[in-house]
Amino acid sequence: MNKRVFLALVGAGLVAASLGSGVLTTEQAIAQTQPEWYNCLTREVFTPKKQAWCDRWSTLQNGTYIVPLGFGPEPTFETITLENGEYNRPDELVVSLANEPNWLAFGDIDSDGKDDAAVIFGVNQGGGTNLITYLAAVMDIDGEAEALGPVALGERILLNGPTTIENQRINVAQLTQTEIINRSFVTDGGSLSELAQLPSPERAELPDGTVVFSQTPTYAVRVFTRDGLPYINLFNKTSGQQELNGVRAIAVSSVEGIVFMTSGSTAQNQPSVRVSIAPDGSQIFEVNDTVQTNSASVTGTVTYLPRIAMPPNAVLEVSLLDVSRADAPAVTLASQATVFGERQVPLPFELVYNPDQIDPRLSYAVQARILVDGELRFINTSRFAVITQGNPTSVDVRVDPVSR
Repeated sequence: MNKRVFLALVGAGLVAASLGSGVLTTEQAIAQTQPEWYNCLTREVFTPKKQAWCDRWSTLQNGTYIVPLGFGPEPTFETITLENGEYNRPDELVVSLANEPNWLAFGDIDSDGKDDAAVIFGVNQGGGTNLITYLAAVMDIDGEAEALGPVALGERILLNGPTTIENQRINVAQLTQTEIINRSFVTDGGSLSELAQLPSPERAELPDGTVVFSQTPTYAVRVFTRDGLPYINLFNKTSGQQELNGVRAIAVSSVEGIVFMTSGSTAQNQPSVRVSIAPDGSQIFEVNDTVQTNSASVTGTVTYLPRIAMPPNAVLEVSLLDVSRADAPAVTLASQATVFGERQVPLPFELVYNPDQIDPRLSYAVQARILVDGELRFINTSRFAVITQGNPTSVDVRVDPVSR
């Protein structure tokens, strides 16, 4: 690829983009506070503030980066060192930083009190015009600067605002032909991971409330959202202590599902917790990196008969209930809530429960509901009994439309 063309593609900056019936102009797209930016190639005597910024900028321009080779799910990687923001192996590999305002940010990503950096670079392999854009984090920009493994943002991306670092997140407001995607990333070991879209007005999201409630003989864990942000409660049944009470979590989404996690705190005697939900509804519950295996589960699917599709923001709620007492409210033993997104019924689920809570003399059932914008659309009108009295632990639940 011609070097001038490549650099023009990488550093395209903010451009106008059609979104439905309206048009976002450049001025509208950058109506946010602009990040600090200096021209470090001028010859005047720099102020101390500009000199410090340009020293950081120079570190990035001549830094060592991990570059994916290939855009597939399992690319190989190569470590390269830039020179003045560029790396060029003609007809094989070209890498260049996007040296434009809005494409670079400084801030503390990993909460260690040291400033880090978020950079965007383009990669071209084998010549031609293909260009893949990546986001990378460079940790401890003022010390032993180290670049983490990058994440792909897409091909020839457009921005809808400056890249920022806030609350230990890298935020990238990205434009497509049909929507604005506000993407956020956090450090995850030696690389970046994308946070699930919680919340985003442009995408399907879970309403505030319980996302997962699971139990084992040792622990009860509840993942819930409040103001669109995820939190975790953890109760230790052995000690009788509430070990986590509304502790802020992060949600990381990928093709393998969604993971809700908190790293814990030794100083505050808080354990780390990780709740993973796969696309098939199956769960893995970990405390202090130990998988909790002393549990049982009810699995199955939820479907309905009408030949209609649910919108992406439809929410499926499935619960395991103790329904033994007709004169008392049912007791919830486990629950799971999922957004339809691009999927349609049948949707799978797994409800993880504590087998010690099961009394063979009592009755248990699965309840399922589908809500759209908080309004109940479908619910099961038949009982789907499970676990005891010869009933299965896997059940296909049919829900029926609610009259409106």
